[in-house]
Amino acid sequence: MKVSLTPAVFHLPEAVNRVSQTYGANPIVPRGPAFEPLLSNARNGIVQALGAHDYEAVLLTGSGSTSMAAVLGSCLRPTERLLVIRNGAYGDRILEFARALGQNVVDIDLPYGERPDLNKIEELCAEGQVHSVAVVHGGTSTCTLNPVAEIGEITRRYGQKLLMDGISTLFVEPVDLAAWNVHAVMGSCNKGLHSHPNLTMALVRKDLMEAMATIPARAPSLELYKVWKAQVAGSHPYTIDPMSICQVVAALETLQKEGGVMGRHAVYKERCNILRKGYEALGLTIARWPGQPLQSIGTALHIPAKTTYAQMAEALSTHEVDGHTFEIYSAQGKLSNKLFRIFHMGDYPIEVYTSFLRALKNVLE
Repeated sequence: MKVSLTPAVFHLPEAVNRVSQTYGANPIVPRGPAFEPLLSNARNGIVQALGAHDYEAVLLTGSGSTSMAAVLGSCLRPTERLLVIRNGAYGDRILEFARALGQNVVDIDLPYGERPDLNKIEELCAEGQVHSVAVVHGGTSTCTLNPVAEIGEITRRYGQKLLMDGISTLFVEPVDLAAWNVHAVMGSCNKGLHSHPNLTMALVRKDLMEAMATIPARAPSLELYKVWKAQVAGSHPYTIDPMSICQVVAALETLQKEGGVMGRHAVYKERCNILRKGYEALGLTIARWPGQPLQSIGTALHIPAKTTYAQMAEALSTHEVDGHTFEIYSAQGKLSNKLFRIFHMGDYPIEVYTSFLRALKNVLE
């Protein structure tokens, strides 16, 4: 079996895979009588799973980047000054998307992985230089977590709107969106939820959703207020795939059986404990940054001096151990020549990771 240790493609739960095997016998028409309860089940299930009772879930065709474009293009007035906190590749993407939408931006550009300066953020908020703040919760570039709770406390004090990229942390890391003063979340139905990447979602706080009735949308087909109004009524204004919604429902049911977010977090922490102890035993150095906790979905590692990422990736993908080959992931952008990354997302038995450590040992030797 090929095991994907990447955040892009990985083995999904059997209940999710079963949908595509059986859906053709009983397809659901997007404007038929079975669609409304299906859509409602998915939207309410997301809210329940995340304990986000003050938020509305909106489903969209696309990936996490689609949700990013939808939130930036729907939740902000063009005249708002958006503070973008950039310390990884997806902070870079937020800035890129915001500028493409014509947003007025204040840019905090940091080295990848560096902890944001909370005093600087507070200074900008206190002086009224910004109206909104956007930050990535889990930076997959570095496999670290940003201090969203502390940033949210600052925005609460001074009345700024907080937009959070939760694409790689939702359903895996414990989050308290209301306590953190998060107004809107860029999400994913893939990543931590373990469904397919062809459907994504956003979460918007109810008071902001109502206010968005007067905010002009700037991302055609991704207008969150328009889509939400249609979905509340049981429809969708554009093409959406009911089979993908069925897969999301199956993924939510699987999550619930695992004990919800905290149950899945425990599964990921167990994988972290096995793998990170294994990396250190093999002499590998885990990439760490002061004040930045590591994510639960993966680890960034320094490339050993005696080999290259390409050599490791080639050997792991072609030489079997316990019947498995393994796909790993390069680092991004500024770190691509220094680090590589190993993720452990998806539905794999724990024994797979001990097999991987043996395969990695063979490669390093």
